[in-house]
Amino acid sequence: MDVRLVLCFLWALLATANGVNFWARPSSCYSRFPGQSNHEERRCGVWHDSCIAVQEVNTVGGVVQRGIFQSCTSSLHSLEGDLDFEFAEGVYVRVHSKICRETNCNTEEIKERSRLSVMPNGRQCPSCYVLGSHHCLQNNILHCQGAANQCVDVVGTVLENDVHLPFAGRGCATKDVAKIKAGMGLMSGLYIYQIKSIQLSPAPKAENVNNF
Repeated sequence: MDVRLVLCFLWALLATANGVNFWARPSSCYSRFPGQSNHEERRCGVWHDSCIAVQEVNTVGGVVQRGIFQSCTSSLHSLEGDLDFEFAEGVYVRVHSKICRETNCNTEEIKERSRLSVMPNGRQCPSCYVLGSHHCLQNNILHCQGAANQCVDVVGTVLENDVHLPFAGRGCATKDVAKIKAGMGLMSGLYIYQIKSIQLSPAPKAENVNNF
């Protein structure tokens, strides 16, 4: 199967038809895949009812990396929101996903979203991140910031240029991360993430962090 067809089911939102005209659908959307610097206009298939734009900023490779994914998509199989992971001080994955229903509405002129507030929110979570293994051996503590008031434990595989790398992470996350389910193949602005397992729970206050 063409990997690009698989990617179109990424970051998908559980459909909410309230106030939405089902028959209003884009004839085309901007299209750009990880590693591409330019977009192109692409006609949408009959199974597509929306355009999607996904921005990612991460530091898991030790440097700041940015990327954008754009495509036609189905709103029945798409995720939307701020899906942010903070795995350690300076180690994060921040994804902003948005869908829309007008032709070419996932414009190339995408403004980078503001980062999470750096103000501590009084919550803490176990913290670790490893690329190349499905096991986090460290058990550090991370002070959560801003809207990242959930504790997350995620295991999966990162796909880049046909290379599969296992990863595991623990840390603080935003509530939108709860939309991600085990077994999902998610394409962001930089990679394809295959999620093996994910757990999310409200982050406890500092004195209870060891009970997570």
